[in-house]
Amino acid sequence: MKYLIIIALAGAGYYLYSHQSTAAMTIDSYQALFKKLETTKVTLQEVKHGSNMLAEFFCNDEAFQKEVGSSVSACHSKLNNYQEMCESRIFSNGPETFENKDKDKDTIRHLAKSYTACVGIK
Repeated sequence: MKYLIIIALAGAGYYLYSHQSTAAMTIDSYQALFKKLETTKVTLQEVKHGSNMLAEFFCNDEAFQKEVGSSVSACHSKLNNYQEMCESRIFSNGPETFENKDKDKDTIRHLAKSYTACVGIK
């Protein structure tokens, strides 16, 4: 009987540890949104943050900026000028959380694409 209790406690501890570590995952890149969505929900604030990181990535890519006829500094200028307006315009109607990894991946991609277009990144 005591072995059964020990096994149950170990299982419960592992379950709590695994769920706590994914919920506390830091969004440090656009791709991290999707990694987190595989195991737990993602908030709208995290999607905003990830979309801003994606925009920054595109702005810092000199080859991409040359390809679209812009420069790194011009891209950052547009991003700074339009960021607040575009965040309120693009994310205002989004859900507060994203939980369905199959359905919500497309929604997150659409929001990020709309956001980057709004801030002037082609």
